[in-house]
Amino acid sequence: MHNNLINKYIKKVTKDMGSDQRKEVSKELEAHILDSVDAIAAEKNVKVDEAIIRKVILRMGSAEEVAAMYPIEKTFSDKALDTLKDIGRFAIIFLIISVIIWNVLRIYIKDLPFDTVTIFIFLIVFMILFSIHMISRFKIFSKYFKET
Repeated sequence: MHNNLINKYIKKVTKDMGSDQRKEVSKELEAHILDSVDAIAAEKNVKVDEAIIRKVILRMGSAEEVAAMYPIEKTFSDKALDTLKDIGRFAIIFLIISVIIWNVLRIYIKDLPFDTVTIFIFLIVFMILFSIHMISRFKIFSKYFKET
């Protein structure tokens, strides 16, 4: 039960970190918390309990504050996985919006064909929108558009 409280805190701290950094920081934080908890319990001559763990975690600060102390280091595979997740989310959202638009158009245009040309047009629109999204997300070409 006590480890669950510590693990939840550590998970919140390391949620945006790369896999290698997450492992390293998790070990470091767990060791620090357990050492602090043991020290307080020994000082008070009591067993470790949830109140002591909460006290130590409260002293450390919020998970966001502690996470801000660590510069995020993501490996190439972490970045690739994040990009794939973005592509998946974007594709699903685009697909849902496309189906809605297609059904609305079919209401107003009774004989609207669904053929390879239509699919090709949707694909081109998807590629354009996705390219704009990725450019803005990764700040590609930002050195050419600096604000003064």
